[in-house]
Amino acid sequence: MAEFSGEWSVQKRPPRLARRYEFASYGATRGFLDDLAALSEQLGCYPDLNFARTHVNVSLGMNGEEPGTMERDFAMAADAIATRHAS
Repeated sequence: MAEFSGEWSVQKRPPRLARRYEFASYGATRGFLDDLAALSEQLGCYPDLNFARTHVNVSLGMNGEEPGTMERDFAMAADAIATRHAS
């Protein structure tokens, strides 16, 4: 099974999968947020987001103690989106 990057952390209380993304510019951050919104619509998965000019914190609620298929799929896709906006 494919895995999301080790930069994601599993938090037990409350059960969440979280990661911080860093970007070189506001434009890259904005592009990431726009693509993340499209991903949310596509998967029906809506994370909590906290962001500033050059970073985004993503937090996904989980139903159990370990990430499920939807959380894993979202995390892997978010990592791919971030890679596209890193340059």
